[in-house]
Formats: sequence, C-alpha cells, structure tokens
Amino acid sequence: MITGNDFSKQTNILLVVDDSASDRELFCQLISRSRSSAFQILQASSCEQALTMLEDIVPVCCLVDYQLPADNGLDFLKAIRRMECGDSVPVVIMTGEGDEKVAVEMMRNGAQDYLVKNEMTAENLIHSITNAIHTCELQNKLRHLAHYDNLTGLLNRSLFMDRLQSTIDHCDRYSHSCSLLYIDVDNFKLINDQYGHDAGDVLLKAVGERIKKNCRATDSAARFGGDEFVILLDRIDEINTDATAEKILRKVSEPVFLESHSIHVSLSIGIAHYPDTAASIHELLKQSDEAMYRAKKTGKARYFQFSEEQKQQWERRNYLETILPDAITNNELLLAYQPIISAKDESLHSLEVLVRWSPENYNVSAAEIVEMVERLGLFDPFHLWLINAALYQLYQWQIVNPDLNICLNIPANQCHSDLVVDCLRKAMSQYGIRPDQIELEITETTLMKHPTLSTKLLKSMQNEGVRIAVDDFGAGYSSMSYLTTLPLNTLKIDQKFFIDMEKDIRNRKVVEAVTALGHSLGLKVVAEGVETEAQYYMARDIGCDFIQGYYFDKPHLGCNDWREFYQQCSSISVPLGKVSDKINVV
Repeated sequence: MITGNDFSKQTNILLVVDDSASDRELFCQLISRSRSSAFQILQASSCEQALTMLEDIVPVCCLVDYQLPADNGLDFLKAIRRMECGDSVPVVIMTGEGDEKVAVEMMRNGAQDYLVKNEMTAENLIHSITNAIHTCELQNKLRHLAHYDNLTGLLNRSLFMDRLQSTIDHCDRYSHSCSLLYIDVDNFKLINDQYGHDAGDVLLKAVGERIKKNCRATDSAARFGGDEFVILLDRIDEINTDATAEKILRKVSEPVFLESHSIHVSLSIGIAHYPDTAASIHELLKQSDEAMYRAKKTGKARYFQFSEEQKQQWERRNYLETILPDAITNNELLLAYQPIISAKDESLHSLEVLVRWSPENYNVSAAEIVEMVERLGLFDPFHLWLINAALYQLYQWQIVNPDLNICLNIPANQCHSDLVVDCLRKAMSQYGIRPDQIELEITETTLMKHPTLSTKLLKSMQNEGVRIAVDDFGAGYSSMSYLTTLPLNTLKIDQKFFIDMEKDIRNRKVVEAVTALGHSLGLKVVAEGVETEAQYYMARDIGCDFIQGYYFDKPHLGCNDWREFYQQCSSISVPLGKVSDKINVV
C-alpha cells in the first residue's frame, strides 16, 4: 500500500473504497495472492475521502462498496462521472449477498462490473478488475468514435451540436455572446483529384491539427464533414473573433508536404454572431455558412462577417421562400412575354415566356425565382404550373392567330425530367397546341450537366415536332461537338457579344463565326440582348435570322384584354418599343 504524496506519481493505482477496515484488508490480501497483479493499492473509507484523492490521481480501477456511510456507491459513481477524469476510471461495485439487482442498476449508471463479497476469491476479483479495465477502454473508444472525427480528432457534428446548444443556452441565461466560424478548404476537390484521396486525407488532417492548435482551450472545433470545419468561440467580441479568423487563415496557409509535393492551402471563413445577428442555432449555422460562400465569391483565402445588411437580405429571402410554395399552388405567379422578331421584315416570329412574381412590398427577379425553385426543390409544381399556364394562354391567343409560337425555358435540373416531358405532352393534347408551336430553350451549361439524359429526352421531343434551342450560347464552356450531337433547331447567341459589338471588332467576328456555323448545321440563329439600332442592323447584316432585345421591346405581362395585347404584338410593322407605352412594362 502507498502513502503520503507518493501515489500522485503512480500509474497502476487500484483505489479501494470501503468503510470496513477488515474488508479493505481482505481485498488487499486477495489481490496480493495473484502473481499477475502489479497494482499499488490505495484505500479510502468514505466517498468524500475517495473523491479528494481522485483530484490528484487517475486509478486504473476503483473497487467501491455499495453501502457507505453518508453516501452509497451510486452517489459516488455519479460524482466520479462528473469529474474531468470520470469517463476514464473503471468502477467495480461490491455488494452484499442478495444485492444483485442493486448492482445491475449500478452498471446501468456507468459501473463496469460487480462482485458479491461473500463469493469473492482472488481469482474472480482479479478477473473482475481486469474485465472492468478492458470494458472501460472499449467504452471510451466507442465514445470517442461517436463524438470525435476519426481522421482529424476534432469534434464530430453530433458532439459539436450538443456543445453549441449548451453554449446558446448559457448565452441566453447570462447575457453572453458567442461567434461561429464556418470554414471551407479552398479548391479541395482539385487537390483531391490531382493527388488522390489519401493525399486529401493528409491535407484535411493537417488543417484540423492547425485549427485545433490555434484555438483557445475554451473553443470547440469540429469537422462537419468533407472539407468543412466549424469553430465555436464562446464569450468573445467581434474584434477578437476577427483576430482568431486572421490567425487561422495565416497559420493554415503554411505549406503541407505530400510526398514530394508542397501544397499551399487556403481557407474561406464565414462568421456569424449570437445573438447579434442570429436568434437561434439554425440561424447561426445558416448565416455563417452564407458568409463563408460570400468569402469564396469575393476571392477565397479570406473571412467574411455576416452583417446587418446581409441579415436583411437573408430575412427577405427566407420570407420569400416561405411563401413561394403557396404562391405556385395559388396561381399567384405571372407570365410575361418578350417578342422575338424576324430580322428580315421585323414581323413577330414568337414570344419567349418569362416568369414574374410581385408579392406585396417585394421586387423579385426571374433569376431569383429560378434560384429559389431550385433551392427548395419545387421543380415539379413550378413546371407543372408554368407549362399549363403558358399553353393555356397560347390556346387563347390561337383564336387570333393559330400560328403563334412560344419559347419555354427549362433549367438545368429539369431538361432530362420525364415529368416535364409528360406534362408538356398532356398540355399540348388538352389545349390543342401543335408541337411545332413550342420551342424549348436549354442553356449551354445545362447540356454539360446531363448530356446523355438530356439528349435522349430532347430527341424524343424533337421527333414529336417540338423545336429545341440552345440559349446563351457562348456564355459557358461547352464543346462545339455538342452542336452536332444534340438535337437542336435554334442557336441563341449570348447578349454579351452584341452589347460590345460596336466597340470591339472581335465580338463581331465571334458573332459572324457562330452564325455561319449555325447556318452550316441547318440551325436558325437568334441575336439576344439587342438594345440599339446599330446593334440591330449589325446583327441583321451578319445574317442572324431573328432578333430579341430591348430595342424592340421589354417583356410584358398580358393585359386584361389579351386580344388587345396580342394584336399590339402581332400587327406591328415598326419596332415594338414604339407602342410599349400602351402595355404595362415589367
């Protein structure tokens, strides 16, 4: 047995807690009989005495009598588990005869094993101690796997969210504040693709180590998954939050060596504050995430604070995303139409269908509507509404002119959708619309995302007579080979070439080349974004078949009398812009 302060230096201490001196002596004798035992035994006669000892030592195991003066073994077990070392200390409960139910209950509360005193032998005592040690080690390993990231050793998402909730509760209770750093490794996919997944793991591990090394002991750093990390900073102001972000950016930017390669790493960090900008855990995470993406968009290798201005934009978007599903269901969205004019005689060729939405006190762009539809997964209800509304309007306009054509935009994630194709077929049948009156516009980058599925479904539609156009050609980076492999009828040249065509001869050369290429493949060519008379004549003289842009007209909502609107659009012999004051411009 060890005495005095010598026990603080030992690593193989067995702590025996029992109010009976004779029982403690018996346990010591039984343990000493085992040749495999190399324990140094320390004795305590009460819970209070044992807990005081545990402030200085971490024993390999504790033998604890269930019946103790003042407290019982369960009280001691709960107290030890609250200590910093608590989870790493195995506990064996010793009970009297007939106390097995009590012992089982103790194990449910964290004990690793139990023994009945009257049945105790040297052999089963050593076996129980050894079993408790191994069980505790296994439990700690499982606990670590459940709460920590296996690659970096940082907290995992589950434990971090528990810490975050506790911190938020603490902030509410004591009027404190906290900050959240949302971190993404810049260009990680490129590094992974170039050097392999093993090298990517080495890089993530190095980033995790540097993040942890440059955090305070009170901070909570976690790997959220992939190449995303988060850091919770408790009781900190904005100035020190910025200093922490700058320090992490600087330290992580040091090269990481992968075999013979030196990789330079950079991070994008988004910062949000509770309760200054966020009012809940959900808002704190969303705001820091959005700030991180803003950091990426503004050049990477930097941090960005979620500001009051961003909060207003975020609240606006959240509100619009909340009411958009009902707006689609309740038919509150509107269709606008922009004419596409024949370059030869300035007659109306077709109308491009565009979506508009004007909830009270808000102006929402068409691009914003499409982004929200994509973010919320509202593709199906949105396109069911769009196709039916557009074809029903065309059905009405056929009374005036049965040969009117419309163009429908189909976004990236829907150009290969069976639902869109089936809906289009049903709507054409229901409203008596000929397939050749419909043109589907697909963006150039859309065709890159789903080339095989898109080609299959677009070919099936083209075979039925629906025309296919590639929109914004030249804005993306697709291969010219797509022009020969995809089922196309029309090529729409991106407006950026026409806006600068008067000043930059190279833009004119591009338009000339693309127009010639389109014609050689049997495609009609549309000039988009034509805004001036000079641009119009240049596009016409180059050989573009059709013109679209503000020079002729802006998109319009249909007026109350759709016949008047259509007549205005179909009977003109001068640019549409000259009668635009008769139509509500959107």
